[in-house]
Amino acid sequence: MAKFMVEGMLRGAHTAETLALIPAEVARGEELDRQGVRTGLYLASDLSRAWQIYELPSAEAVERVLATFPLHPHLDQTITPLG
Repeated sequence: MAKFMVEGMLRGAHTAETLALIPAEVARGEELDRQGVRTGLYLASDLSRAWQIYELPSAEAVERVLATFPLHPHLDQTITPLG
């Protein structure tokens, strides 16, 4: 397994639509935490940006996991391999 940091930034300000997705977003993240796939989560105080640490075999695997989050279509995300 390799470690990756994902920086995600909301495209624009929160809307009623994105705010409504937050409970499902949190639930999906907690599921990945329990599975040991996501090992860290850090949020900006205004919820506009997040940093997550994943342990997966490849950046492509990280991309597949990120696509399962409800807010994924509303975020710009950067995946960085960690040493």
